[in-house]
Amino acid sequence: MFIKLFRKIKAYYMRKTTIFKQLILNVVIPAVLALLILGGFNYTQTKSILIESSDTKNKIISEEVIDIMEIQDVALEIIEQYLNPIMESYSNKLVHDYFMDTKNIEYADLDKIRKELGMDPEMEDIYIINEEGIVVNSTFEADLGLNLFLFGEEHKHMLLGIFEKKGFVYEKFTVEDNTRRLKKYTYIPTLDGKYLVELGIYSRPADELINSINKTVNELSDVDVAIFINKDNPRSLAKDIELAPDEIEFMKERFVNQDSVKISKKINRKKLFYNYSYIHRANTDMYKGAVIRIISDRSREEIVLRNELIKFISIFGLAIFIVIVLLYRKTKVITSPIKRLVDKVNRVTNGHLDERADVVGNNEITTLSQKFNSMIEELESYYNELEQKVKDRTAEVVQQKEVIEIKNKHIMDSIRYAKRIQNAILPPDKYVKELLPKSFILYKPKDIVSGDFYWMTKKNNLTIYAAVDCTGHGVPGAFMSIVGNNQLNYAIDVKKTREASKILDCLNQGVVNTLREKGNEKIGLSGVKDGMDLALVVIDYKNMKAQFAGANNPLCLVRDNEIIQIKGNKMAIGGNFDDELPKFTNHEIDLKKGDILYTFSDGYPDQFGGHDGRKFMVKKFRELLLEIHANPIEEQEKILEDRLEQWRGKEEQVDDIIIIGVKIE
Repeated sequence: MFIKLFRKIKAYYMRKTTIFKQLILNVVIPAVLALLILGGFNYTQTKSILIESSDTKNKIISEEVIDIMEIQDVALEIIEQYLNPIMESYSNKLVHDYFMDTKNIEYADLDKIRKELGMDPEMEDIYIINEEGIVVNSTFEADLGLNLFLFGEEHKHMLLGIFEKKGFVYEKFTVEDNTRRLKKYTYIPTLDGKYLVELGIYSRPADELINSINKTVNELSDVDVAIFINKDNPRSLAKDIELAPDEIEFMKERFVNQDSVKISKKINRKKLFYNYSYIHRANTDMYKGAVIRIISDRSREEIVLRNELIKFISIFGLAIFIVIVLLYRKTKVITSPIKRLVDKVNRVTNGHLDERADVVGNNEITTLSQKFNSMIEELESYYNELEQKVKDRTAEVVQQKEVIEIKNKHIMDSIRYAKRIQNAILPPDKYVKELLPKSFILYKPKDIVSGDFYWMTKKNNLTIYAAVDCTGHGVPGAFMSIVGNNQLNYAIDVKKTREASKILDCLNQGVVNTLREKGNEKIGLSGVKDGMDLALVVIDYKNMKAQFAGANNPLCLVRDNEIIQIKGNKMAIGGNFDDELPKFTNHEIDLKKGDILYTFSDGYPDQFGGHDGRKFMVKKFRELLLEIHANPIEEQEKILEDRLEQWRGKEEQVDDIIIIGVKIE
């Protein structure tokens, strides 16, 4: 009734309070939206123009740098054409005049040879490289012992190829690691093919060219422009540029990905933008790949954007303040009676049905107050009528509750008595330890009484035990467990049966006869067809033999860290009322010391749990048995119980649980 009342008030309020709608729709929302759109558009446009301007400038600079590099390539090629014949002449003289016999080549006085050839000691060097790629002699002492094969697989294959071809090979200018100067290298193998004679020559025209190029690039703009080469160890031709370790790795990624990337960094309160552009140079070895880095300071742009944002926030805040002040003054006349009406509604919701709204004026609020008072009067009438009916029903409900409680007590007393009877048929713990010294029994009924039970006896040096799962659980299952216990004792004590399969045959016949006498051929006490599943084991400790027979349930044998499952027959005890009952299969097992036999019902594998509420499943249960079998047999019961509770979590136990583990010693 209260919900219905407040829905009516809400609907009436939304239909009649047109003043609020007009104010909100015509003043507040348009003003706010207009300011937001205008401010956002202005800020976005300003930011876009600044970024576009900076990007355009960087693009122009990159194109100019590329043009300069093309001029540089042509100039270097002219210098190389002059140097190639000179270096080839030096190389041939070294191989044919000085190193025809390479016996003492590693100890030769290369400085003396360089002077004799008329080579410039400041600009030209000689290197002797052995077959392992190591510089074993050189006029440039800083490179002695240097392994050139470590410069990369490409460089290694090039040197090995020169050994094979046995001819003069020259490289184009490259950057020398120590001096950052351009240096041209040539190679020629000795006549016996055991060494490479390498020449390295600086070029003053090349140095002047590079210095001129760097100066020209730096004068292009107020931004910082640098060119980096060598994908394995990125470096600039400018000696004063050193990269931090993280920027070296970042630069290597640009060479590998061959892309262009923009990143921003804040250094010393400056907003710097780093623009990395990869360029591919097909006509030069030195610039097969290069990265142009342009660093631009956008601190001024950030200040402009910040000022625009502050201006927008100030205008927006002032406008909202003015709107709020105007709206407050215009709506005060309306909000006061509405507030009083809300107070009345709150008191009514707290049970004060004698409250009434004040009816003042002649407007929508007046009409709303009148309707509200009418509804409260109707509600009060319904409440008084309902209160009287509740009083009339209270005595009857209390009386019925007392009757139910008495009946429930009688039922629970009966169930507890059934529990005592069922416990009486279970073998005592002392008897279990006497028959099965190394064993455990995990027994967890779902209800007070259980449909699962365990049974055991000892006859003629044979220990016989079974894990039995009767149809259903609770009271119906408990009744079936008593029938099963009696028939097992009858098979052993009266029929004198000692073979596992024949014990099940006798049990099956006895259960069927019992159910026929009770008239339960079709539907049993549990609401389904009565019967039981079980696994029965006969152990001859003296001869280390065992027999197994099962009705739907298997036997799991763990031996040598492997689990072997011996399946029972796919039929239940008492599940067939034909005149000629089928026979169970007898399985004989040769036992070994250390074997562990596990028999169980389906309660553990069928338990729901885990993070997604699914069954534990038989496969996972077998894996768990294999996992814990090496633990002492006395501890395995606790491990299984703890793992079950961990899996079950907040889920309800779905069935009775029994697991019997027996270790052979």
